[in-house]
Amino acid sequence: MFETFNTPEIGRLALVIGAFASVTYKNISGVNPGGVIVPGFIIILFLISPIWCISTLILSFLVYFIYKRFLDKTSYKRRTPMYILSTLSLAIANLVALVYIQLGLLVPSLDNLSGTLLPAVIAYTFTKQKMGKVVKGIALATLATVFSLAIVYSIGSYLFQINFDTLRPLYAGKETLELKFPLLQFYIALGVGYLFYRYKDVRSGGYMVAPVAAVLLIDPLSAPIFVLGCFVVYLATQFICEVTLTIGLKRYALALFLSTMFVWSVEIIFLKLDSTILPFKGSNIFVIIAIMSYVNDGILYAKKKVFIYMFLTIAAAIVSYLLTNGLATILFSK
Repeated sequence: MFETFNTPEIGRLALVIGAFASVTYKNISGVNPGGVIVPGFIIILFLISPIWCISTLILSFLVYFIYKRFLDKTSYKRRTPMYILSTLSLAIANLVALVYIQLGLLVPSLDNLSGTLLPAVIAYTFTKQKMGKVVKGIALATLATVFSLAIVYSIGSYLFQINFDTLRPLYAGKETLELKFPLLQFYIALGVGYLFYRYKDVRSGGYMVAPVAAVLLIDPLSAPIFVLGCFVVYLATQFICEVTLTIGLKRYALALFLSTMFVWSVEIIFLKLDSTILPFKGSNIFVIIAIMSYVNDGILYAKKKVFIYMFLTIAAAIVSYLLTNGLATILFSK
């Protein structure tokens, strides 16, 4: 039903517009509507599968209530609850996704499964602010994003004759980013990241993007482009933040916008030069989120030698990727 609108272009516009809608709502009301990626992600998941989108939102409440009932402690370090919530969210949401895949309600792909962390992101916001206010904020920011997205799409399509579905053919039938035993790899990355946070007080690149970075960095073509993207977006974000004194959610939204523009621009260049070559190993959403996460944490924890911990986290992800791939080869070759 929504396949026409489920394109990389619309997904990226939703992410960017949603991020600025989230920041705007936070500035006006003082309430964080789930985080900068939540409104856009809700739209993306709805276009992928309405039932999967609704399920992830319901799971946000389930994950939060499990945490509050059995795992909450006042002695936790600031972001420790997010690591705990992420552990719960990955397990429960992946199980639901597996059931939906078996029922034919969800197509198995890494982009589709990116929603498995969304319940944790929303639930973490519940731990910081009143649930009712957060839910209201998410609803209003998402509706504002839908409205703005509809305006952009209508004006672009009918007035300027812009095609919002040019990138999808670039990925059709080609190699995409694939992880063997992705849940295991994400848990390893989450665990390693938590150790650095627990003992060094740094977040070494988001919560679970290291496995994605690992796959990109072992590919001869994707590796230099991904590194260049992190470097360019980091410098641009840092410069703009220093000039404008941008911090917090605004910096996060800026990094997301610049990451999106970089990935989008690279893909358009490849599309024009040689449409048979894939600049990244697929997974459009995760590539953008990975660059944004490393840039944001690189700026936030620059004085704590965070790049060393980022390197170590990615190294652990590369090792786990190679080991799980080898294990998969052994198991599936029999």
